[in-house]
Amino acid sequence: MPNRTTNAQLQKKLDELAAFCAAGDRKAFVEAFVPLDLTPDDLAGYLSVLTSDDEEWAAIAAEVQAIADGATVAKIEGDQTKKAVFFFPHPTLVRCDREVVFVCATGEWRTEG
Repeated sequence: MPNRTTNAQLQKKLDELAAFCAAGDRKAFVEAFVPLDLTPDDLAGYLSVLTSDDEEWAAIAAEVQAIADGATVAKIEGDQTKKAVFFFPHPTLVRCDREVVFVCATGEWRTEG
């Protein structure tokens, strides 16, 4: 059984991010994913990395898909109201355990910087 978040708003955000990944929409993904306090220059830099490095894009897209569908998520820590920490094996890298944190600030779920 998938281990998905119990927070409907966070699950909606994860599904949105996964849809951007599936569509290859790197710009929309970055704008919806990064912390709200990221500077415009840092946002542009991250988008540049994901636009120029297909391997990096594939890795982050696979991670987001894994979190959204919950199939390989081992556990979720945090209250899932203000913070959720997802633990899972990386979908494409062998023996690489991942921990991805999402936080809710002003009603908006974003990854933690």
